[in-house]
Amino acid sequence: MLQRIISIKNVGRFRDCVALGDVTFRRYTLMFAENARGKTTFCAVLRSLFKNTPALITGRATLGSAEPPEVQLLTATGTVTFRNGAWNAVYPDIAVFDATYVSENVYAGDAVDTEHRRNLYQVIIGAQGVALASELNAFEDQIRSKNNEIRDNRALLQRHMTQGMTVEAFTALAEDPNIDATIAAKEQELQAARQSIQLQQKAGLAHLTIPVFPPGFAQLLAKTFDNVAVDAERHVSEHITRHHMEGRGETWLNEGLRYVTDDACPFCNQGLTGVTLIQDFRSFFSREYHALRDEVTGLKAQVDATIGDRVAAGFEQTVLQNANSAGSWQQYCDVTAPTLAETGTIGDITGSLRHAAQALLDVKAGMPLDAVAPDESFTQSLNAFEELRASFGTYNEAVATANAVITARKQQAQAANVRDVEAALAKLNAQKARHSEDVRELCATEARLQDEKTALETAKATARRDLDTHTQQVITRYGQRINWYLERINASFRITAPAHTYRGGRPSTSYQIVINGNAVDLGDPQSPLDRPSFKNTLSGGDRSTLALAFFFAQLEQDANQASKVVVFDDPFASMDGFRRNHTVHQICRCGETCAQVIVLSHDPGFLHLIWDRLAAADRKSLWMARIGEENTTIAEWDIERAVQARYRADIDTLQRFFSLGEGDRMDVIQKLRPVLEAYCRTLYPTQFGEQEMMGSIIGKIRDAGSAHPLCTVVEDLDELNIYCRRYHHGENPNAATEPVDDAELQGYVRRALRLVGCLP
Repeated sequence: MLQRIISIKNVGRFRDCVALGDVTFRRYTLMFAENARGKTTFCAVLRSLFKNTPALITGRATLGSAEPPEVQLLTATGTVTFRNGAWNAVYPDIAVFDATYVSENVYAGDAVDTEHRRNLYQVIIGAQGVALASELNAFEDQIRSKNNEIRDNRALLQRHMTQGMTVEAFTALAEDPNIDATIAAKEQELQAARQSIQLQQKAGLAHLTIPVFPPGFAQLLAKTFDNVAVDAERHVSEHITRHHMEGRGETWLNEGLRYVTDDACPFCNQGLTGVTLIQDFRSFFSREYHALRDEVTGLKAQVDATIGDRVAAGFEQTVLQNANSAGSWQQYCDVTAPTLAETGTIGDITGSLRHAAQALLDVKAGMPLDAVAPDESFTQSLNAFEELRASFGTYNEAVATANAVITARKQQAQAANVRDVEAALAKLNAQKARHSEDVRELCATEARLQDEKTALETAKATARRDLDTHTQQVITRYGQRINWYLERINASFRITAPAHTYRGGRPSTSYQIVINGNAVDLGDPQSPLDRPSFKNTLSGGDRSTLALAFFFAQLEQDANQASKVVVFDDPFASMDGFRRNHTVHQICRCGETCAQVIVLSHDPGFLHLIWDRLAAADRKSLWMARIGEENTTIAEWDIERAVQARYRADIDTLQRFFSLGEGDRMDVIQKLRPVLEAYCRTLYPTQFGEQEMMGSIIGKIRDAGSAHPLCTVVEDLDELNIYCRRYHHGENPNAATEPVDDAELQGYVRRALRLVGCLP
């Protein structure tokens, strides 16, 4: 049990509340307080204690005070203290019904929102359910946190992925040991695809025309004339020798025969008829001779045309052009440039053979009748030429291979879609990145996080199943008990069986209001006014009744109900008299199953209804009384005196005069001292006797000095007492004729009402 309030300092209206007198709490403790005297603050202090939430106190620090808040409460287990922004102990067995409970769990303003549904769910399912719900929420928080980790890790992964590729597809990409070559080939393909039109017009490599040495060369050198007389040949030979014409003798003689006219010598013009030597010349230089000479001359021209310098230069140019062309094609396809070992020496090889062949032909031309054998120089040159021809053949095979690759690339480029190739290349680059060291680690992290998330989701599913099972067990019974209380408090409506949902992630509760057999949805703050909902079908009293029914049903569900300190702050707001009586009954009944009940109210009559139903040993009445302008203290309260008709009537007379100017002024003055005396006696009944007058009361306060809680208002009491003496016959013989100043009286009435906490 909560035994007493020792002190509350610098918290709201409690600037320096130090309780004096018999302010010990009982099983039922009734506390009266005018509005704005500290009921809400006291509930916040208790809520801070059982929730261990210091902010509920520090946020209510007394304005204008430089000192920090402090609270000391005496409980059955010892003193509980709030100092330096923290409680020194935890005291969880407190339940408070006040505006905060209603606004957090039932409704706010005139509507029910999502947070109310969630908080009510916590109320319904009890401590065991809250533990299960907390476990479920913890899993959800962990999953949310895990999703954030996955999102952050995936953001790093996506830097290496192609557009539109999923993380799952990216991490599944297999490692390719030849990925660089594959990427290079795809880059060539992309280049070709982008320049498809240009490639169709781009030429491939050229073949080398393999030169053929004249096949009849050897036969021509060996050719002779069978029909030429031996003597004629001998004579011509001797003649040539005699005249030292071995070099061009036959040619010179053959040409000279062409100038013989009319058988006269072209030199001396002598007749040649019958000259045997001339006949031998003519026999020797026959038609066959001229044909052979012509054949030799033609073969020389053929040799020059086949392996001449221009031809050799052409070969070199083709090889160079092919090398350049292959280099330009290599950016589009994997083509190998053909090579020729003899590059740069083709002219030397063909030139050597050409010179050797022409030298032999010159010999043959000078001795047509003799067979000329090829010499060593010719043979070596011809062998080198044949090797060159073989190299040309190998070279042309390489050209054909390269051209096949080029042709295939042209066809591929012509049919290719650039975007498709770009996408394929991007995927290859992603595949390469996937197996880089950094990305491997990111992928491993992705796999680990996904496994951890799966485990959390499995655990969450189990927790949710357990919570559903528990909720289903308690929620129907809870709804039934709410309706039981609504019936007992004489409410004109009921609710449907509450249902739970996980909409929005966290579990919450929903129900409907049943009015005249018609179910009405709760709606929310945005519900239109032209449709029935919580906010336009229930009156203020109905809403208060519903909230109180929820609270009573919650207490029944609490496994620690027997040890609870239950606090009610004005629980009857907006209720009619019948509901008020039923509320009193349920509050008294609550105390039978709980450790302690504390009721705070601004209505003495309501508190008196409870008081009358309680055993004297179980009840205590206290007062949150105004001390001066800024302070509130906890004091004893004579509830019987407080509800006496005369005291209330006197207060009412003062309030009507102050607010409306009504009433006889002398009568108003005569009621000032009785109101102040009743205030002091009610506040401290053990210090001031029933017949004690104002002068004696003021004297006792002054004698006690600063230790008396009323010391701060003693001057006000004294000044009001002196004012009243002027109009009292026993103290002023001229009281009947003493003039009354209306403005002065207004001021004193105002001070008196403020002093006793009844200023309207």
